[in-house]
Amino acid sequence: MSENIVQPSVGSKQPGWKYWLKTARLFTLVATVSPLLVGTAIAGYERTFHPLIFLTTFVSCLFLQIGTNYFNEYFDYAYGLDHEGSLGASTVIFRNEMSAGQVLGGAIGCFVIAALLGILLVFLVGPEILLFGLTGLLIAYFYSARPFKLASRGLGDIMVYIAMGLLMTWGAYYVQIQHWSWPAFAASIPVGFLIMAIMNMNNVRDYQDDLAVNKKTLPVRFGLNFGKRYHATLLMGSYVTTVLFVLVGLLPITSLIVLVTFPLAFSNVRSVLQATDRKVFMLGIKRTAMLNLQFGVVLTLGILLAILISGRISL
Repeated sequence: MSENIVQPSVGSKQPGWKYWLKTARLFTLVATVSPLLVGTAIAGYERTFHPLIFLTTFVSCLFLQIGTNYFNEYFDYAYGLDHEGSLGASTVIFRNEMSAGQVLGGAIGCFVIAALLGILLVFLVGPEILLFGLTGLLIAYFYSARPFKLASRGLGDIMVYIAMGLLMTWGAYYVQIQHWSWPAFAASIPVGFLIMAIMNMNNVRDYQDDLAVNKKTLPVRFGLNFGKRYHATLLMGSYVTTVLFVLVGLLPITSLIVLVTFPLAFSNVRSVLQATDRKVFMLGIKRTAMLNLQFGVVLTLGILLAILISGRISL
C-alpha cells in the first residue's frame, strides 16, 4: 500500500466537542495520570511537594499525550495505515466527523499548550526541564511520523517506557526535587510495564490490520501468541518488580498495598491468554488501562501512607 501522505481535507464546519474527545482517546490518559502521581508521591516521601509545579506538570503532560493521540490518528490516516473499518482508529476523518486538517491542527495546538506550560516550568524549576520536554515532544511526534515512524518499526514499546514510564515518573519527581532518584527510577519500571501493556494490547487487537499494511509492531514481528504472552509478562512483571524494589529498600514497605489489585491483573491475563475473538482484545485494552490507573493510585496511596507513618512532608 502506498505511504504517500494524503493532503489534509478542509472541513467547512467545526466538529462538535464529542468528536474532539473521541479523537483524544480519553481512556488512554490514565497512562499519564499514574506516573505523575507516583513520581510526585516519591518526592513527597522525601519531604517535598510544590502544588503549582505539580499542577503545571500534570496539565502539560496531559496535553502532550492528547496531542500524541491526535498525531497518531492523523498520520495513520495519511500513511494509509487505517481505514474506516479499523478497530484501532477513531475513524473521525473517514466518517467526515472531522477533517484531516482539523485533527492535525488539534495535535499542533495541544503540543503548543504543552510547550508553553513547559516554558513556565523552566521558570519555576530550571532550564534542564527543556531536556525532558524536548525528549517527550520528539518521541511523541515521531512515534507515528516520518522519518522514524517508531511504532511501525516495533520500537513503540521501548519509546513508550522512556517517555511515559521513565521520563514522566522520574520527571514528576525531578520537578519537585532536582536530582536523580533511584526510588523514582524503580517506581517507573512497574508503572512503565503497565503503560507498555496498554499499547501492546492495542497492537494485539490490531494484529490483522497491522499485518496487512506491514506495520511491524511486536505482535506482527513475532506472532499473535507472542503478543498475548508478552502482555502476561508485562502485567505480572509489574507486581514482581514492585515486590523486589520493596525488598531491596528502594520503595517503602507500604507499597505492597498494590497487591490488592493483583486479582484484577490475574483475571486480565487469563482472559487475554484464552481469547480468540478481537472483541476480547478490545475489552482488554480498557481493562488494562483501568488496571494501570488502579495500580498507580494504590501505589501512590501506599507511598502516602508511608509519609503519614513517618510524619515527613514539607511544602
